[in-house]
Parts: sequence; C-alpha cells; structure tokens
Amino acid sequence: MGEGGNHFTAAASAVGYLYQARLALLLCIPHLNSGAEVEVSIERLDDISFEKGGTAFELLQTKHHIDRVASLGNASPDLWKTLRIWAEAAKDDPSLPSRAKLALVTTAAAPAGSAAALLRPPVACSLGLERNPKSANEILTQIAQTSANVALAPAFVAFLALTEPMRSALLSAVEVLDTQPLITDLDYELEHALRLVAPAGKAAAAREALEGWWWPKVCAALMKSPSEPIPVGLLEAKLDDIRDALKRDALVADFEHAEPGEAEYAEYEGFRFVHQLQLIGLGGNRLRFAKRDFYRAFAQRSKWTREHVVVDDEVGRFEQRLVEEWQPRFEAMCEGHNGTPPQGPALRQDGQALYQWVENEARFPFRSLTARFLNVGSYHILANDLRVGWHRDYVLLCAENK
Repeated sequence: MGEGGNHFTAAASAVGYLYQARLALLLCIPHLNSGAEVEVSIERLDDISFEKGGTAFELLQTKHHIDRVASLGNASPDLWKTLRIWAEAAKDDPSLPSRAKLALVTTAAAPAGSAAALLRPPVACSLGLERNPKSANEILTQIAQTSANVALAPAFVAFLALTEPMRSALLSAVEVLDTQPLITDLDYELEHALRLVAPAGKAAAAREALEGWWWPKVCAALMKSPSEPIPVGLLEAKLDDIRDALKRDALVADFEHAEPGEAEYAEYEGFRFVHQLQLIGLGGNRLRFAKRDFYRAFAQRSKWTREHVVVDDEVGRFEQRLVEEWQPRFEAMCEGHNGTPPQGPALRQDGQALYQWVENEARFPFRSLTARFLNVGSYHILANDLRVGWHRDYVLLCAENK
C-alpha cells in the first residue's frame, strides 16, 4: 500500500487502505459467474488476494499515490518492497510462482525500458515494448548487486537469496499494472464494469447499492484475526438482488430526503411557484417546505432524465395527469367566485384549500413510485410554468414573474 509526499502522509495512508477495499470490489467482478468457489481477502495473504479451496491463485500489492508523480523506476521503493514480500514468500514456498499470478497495481508510471515496464501484462504491452521477464531479471539483479541504497538493502538481499531459476520463475509470475485509476476514479471504473449486469442507465445506482453492502462486509472481515475471506458468490447474489430492485419498472428515489442549501432557498424566492403561494397567503415553514419539494422533484427528475432512466414521454404523461387532476378542482373553486375581487380573503382561503389537497392528498404514481415529494414538487414545477395555480387569477397576477 503506497504513500504520497510527506505532507500527505496521513491522508495517503488512510486512502491507501480505502483504495485496497474499493479495488478488491472492482477486481471481484471478472470472477462473477465463474462457477468456482472463489474468495477474496484483504490484508490476509497480501494487500488483496484471490483464493480457491484455501489456496491463493492471485496475489496483489497495491500502491496509491495521491499526487500521481511517483515513478516506478528500477530503484523504486514501491517496486523493491513488493519484490521483497514476494521473494520471501517464494523462498518459503517455491511452488508460489507456478500456481499464482503476482500483480503490482499502482497509480505510478513505469518509465519506458524499465524493469517494471518489461513486466506489464501482455495486453498492456501490445502498443509498446513486449513483455520480457528475462530482461527485467537482468536489470533487477544488477540493481540489487550494485545499489548502495541502505533502505532497500533487505529487499535486495531477499531477491538475491533466490537462485537464478527461482528469480526467473518469480518474475515470470509478476505483472505490473501501472498508471491505474486513483481512488476517486474508481466510481467510473466500477460503473463501467457493472454496465453488463445492471439495467440500462442504472450502473451508478447499482454501484452505490453494491458499495453500501460491500463496506460492512470488508469491516467485518478485517475484524477477524487473521482477516477473513469473502466469498465472491455473496457478491454475485447481492448483484442479483440489486438487479431485481433496479428493474426498469422500479424507480429509485435518490432525492426523497435531500435538503437544498440556503442559496437555493433564497434563489427560489423570486420564482413564480413561490409567488403563487404568497398570493393565497402562504408563508413561514409551509413556504419553505414547498421550496424543498420543488428542489427534490426537480433534482430527481433531472437525474432520471440525465441517466436515461425515464424513457419516451414518461415525465410529460405524469405532468399531464397532474394537470388533469387539478383542472376540475380549480374550475369548481373559480365557479364559486364570480365577481369576487382579486384581493378578496375568500379567494385566498379557497386557494389554500386547493393547495392543501396537493399537500395532503394528491398522490399519483410515476411508473411504480408514489412519493409525496415527487407529486408536490412536480405541482410546483407546473405552477412555476403557470400550467396550474391556486389563486383564481394566478396567470394575470404572476405573468411578470420568472
């Protein structure tokens, strides 16, 4: 697990552990549907390890650098500290290189021609130098024999303690995956990996749900001594649950309890939907609640549209139903006020009664979701466009507001 510069030491150490956990989740996804009893471990046999039947078949060291300036040169501490761990493991168990892939996953970059660059996996070398563990062995052996770096001396000793055939075997099992995404970029990587198992447009929701389940699993596993492996089959089962919950007819209400900032509350003061409520004498907390519902509905609908969760004219059809449910109630109110002056208290009173119906009773489904915030907030969106109103003369009185 890597460290950044000195002024980032504490942060880099914490981020490094979080990186291991998020990366482990990402690396589990290719093992889904494998039909094998595969388990993943964190801080057990290595930073991350994959096991089957209690035997590791993939060991990974992770090195995360916050500032991305690290270089994986021939004398890189990240490289040599990793090689020391694997060299000592191979000395204790000579079968390790023949049965397990050893991967160094790092956000640092391997310079062209360096030993690390020569140890990239074949797919990463396809556009550059070919993978060449033999040449990497020659470079690293020379460094270990000639370097005066005291801090890395134990790593050099561990590497040279292996016989030449064993060093060759070890490096043949090593793959260096450099310039990997930062921890903040793993959102995209996870969503990209989940695109084939999540319903269309719902990879982000699937990732959020999956990570919400994953973190407690990791914490529980790390509380055991030694760290307990997590069966990848559990991950597969959880994804099945998430997929069922995110089916096309099941909408996720992300903004049901979202709270706008004070800037939004202040900005809405000049909006037509607020002026409409003021016309019928509404103020105080009820006006603040109306602003909150407008914010939640607008944010939720925007996200669904942006992520293509809603299709065709679903929003338009929902709004049309709201308008048609409002129309007879509004007309009934107007019929009782022929000749009533616009500022009359009776108009305000009946306007409040109409709006109370929206607050307390108007609950129409948007596909499979019936939510108060979505109904009330959508009515405010319509009121802002003057497609509905509460005062008999709302169009005339609000036309000049935005």
